[in-house]
Amino acid sequence: MKQFKRYSKFYLKDAESPDDNTCWRVEATDSISTKGILEFTAVEYYANETEDDVEKGLVKAFVEKHIESEVNQKEDIVGPTFIKPKLEYEYYVEAKNTNGDWYIDGPKVPVTLEKFTTPRGIPGVKVKWNSNQSGSFTLWFGEDEHYKNFSKTIVVESLF
Repeated sequence: MKQFKRYSKFYLKDAESPDDNTCWRVEATDSISTKGILEFTAVEYYANETEDDVEKGLVKAFVEKHIESEVNQKEDIVGPTFIKPKLEYEYYVEAKNTNGDWYIDGPKVPVTLEKFTTPRGIPGVKVKWNSNQSGSFTLWFGEDEHYKNFSKTIVVESLF
């Protein structure tokens, strides 16, 4: 009966409108009072639409799928996706064809690029977001400005 331990969530269809699922959270369980019967107290709880599949009534259905897809996905540009303003971060290309140059999407992105070569001879770039405000940009690597082979979207978080 581990599905109904304390603070477990579950969904039940609403009898009045069968299209709606209501989320409930177990507050207390009692498996001792009556032999073969599990009694529990549950209160209505919030539905987490980013983790749960509310339509099907499944708890944490999306989290497991999301983690699995990230593990199997290999990046062409290696480096952090989330960065802080005013700090320098290193990126490099993890691919066989490493001929090209680094580019940033947009003409007025407050980013400084400093190219370098890794000890393995792979082209890299040091990236620094020069504004105190958060934002995002796309880092590109390719043969020229019009033929960009690899990209990575980078999100600049707030200072706090």
